[in-house]
Amino acid sequence: MLPINKKNGPCDPISSNCVVWQGPDLACVDICNGDSISAVIAGLCDQLVILQGGGDGRHDAINLSTINQTTLSGGPATTNTELIQLIIDNINSGGRSDSGGKIWDCSDTIACTLPIPSCYVGSGGVNLNTPDTLSSIVTDLMLQHCSSTQQQASMVANVQSLNSKIIQIEKTPQGDPNPVLRSACVDSKNTTSQPIANLVNKIEVDYCRTKGFVGPESTVLAALAQQPSNPLPLSNPINYRVGFSPAIPQNPSSLGESLNAAWRLIKDLRTAVEKLQADSGDNGILLRMVSIKTFYASGNTCGAAATNAATSTNCVDLWNSTGNGLDKTVKAYSEPIADAAYELTNGMWYAQCPGTTFRAQYLGGPNGNLVAPFWTDPVENCG
Repeated sequence: MLPINKKNGPCDPISSNCVVWQGPDLACVDICNGDSISAVIAGLCDQLVILQGGGDGRHDAINLSTINQTTLSGGPATTNTELIQLIIDNINSGGRSDSGGKIWDCSDTIACTLPIPSCYVGSGGVNLNTPDTLSSIVTDLMLQHCSSTQQQASMVANVQSLNSKIIQIEKTPQGDPNPVLRSACVDSKNTTSQPIANLVNKIEVDYCRTKGFVGPESTVLAALAQQPSNPLPLSNPINYRVGFSPAIPQNPSSLGESLNAAWRLIKDLRTAVEKLQADSGDNGILLRMVSIKTFYASGNTCGAAATNAATSTNCVDLWNSTGNGLDKTVKAYSEPIADAAYELTNGMWYAQCPGTTFRAQYLGGPNGNLVAPFWTDPVENCG
C-alpha cells in the first residue's frame, strides 16, 4: 500500500486505490467501470500529456503524419503547437502564401471574382466581364439601379404631364362644333361649303324621298319574292334555245338583281310576242273603229240600237285590230284589250251615233262565229 498523505486532515485518510469508478466505460481513456480512482486519474493524466505533445510510453502523441497539411500555407507543422499556430495563421491570411500573416480585410473580399450570367452580361448598359470582381459587380448593380430610378422618375413625370393634358383636353371642346363641307352629290348645285348640319338634313330629305320611291323594306322584300322560280324555269329564254348569259338569279337578294332580271325577262317576252305577231299576222294592237270621234250604241234590235244612238250618254268607243267601222273580217271589243271578256255580245245590234247612219248585228262572241264574218252587212235603215 502507498504511504498515506496525512496532510489532508481533519478528514479520515482513505487510499485512492480503495475508491472505485462506478461510471460508464470510457474507451477514449481506457477506463472501465470498476477501476480505481487512481487508474482513472492516471488515464486522464496520460491524455493530457498526449495533448501537450508528449507521450506516456503507452499512448502516442497526435500523429502529424496522418494530417493532410497541403491546403495550409507555411507548413508543414512538426508539433501540435506548430499545427495549431499554422491553422490560426492560415485563417487570418485566407490561405494565401503571400499574406505573410496579414489579416483578411475588405479589399480581399471585393477582389473575389464571380461568374456573370450570360443573360445579364448581354443586357444593355452592363459593363462587366465574366468572371469579374465582386467590386465591379456591386458597382454595376448600383449604377443600374440609379439609372432605373432616374428612368422611373422620368416616366412618372411624363405620365403625370400626359394626365394633365388629357384632363385639359376633356375640359376644352376640340374642333369646329359645326364643320363645313362641300357636297358633290346631295347638293351638287351648291359649289360652296356649307355647315354639315345642313348637309345631314338634305341627306335625310333625299333618303326619305328615295324611300318613298322604293317603298318600305317589307314592300321591297315582297316584290323580290314575286320573281318566279319553280315550276316556271328561268334558266332558258322563250325567244331562243340557248340559256341566259349571264344566268338570271332564281332568288334575287337585292332590288337591283330583281330589276335586272325583270328587264331581261321583259325583253325576252317582247321579242317572243313580236315573233308570234309576225307569224300570225295579228299584232294584238286594237284601234278605235273609224276614229276618236266615232261612237256606237247597242240594242237588242236594229231599231233599239238606232234609238239608243240618238242619246250621247249611250254612245261608247268600240275597238278592233283594223280601225275600220263594223269590219266583218275581225272581232270587235268594248275595250282596247283583245280578250274574250271584252268581246262584243253575240246577236246584239250596234248603231253608229247619232243613229242616222250605219247599223249591223254582231255575229262573233263566245257563242258566235269563231271565224269571219263577225258582222252582218251594215244597213242605213232598219227594215
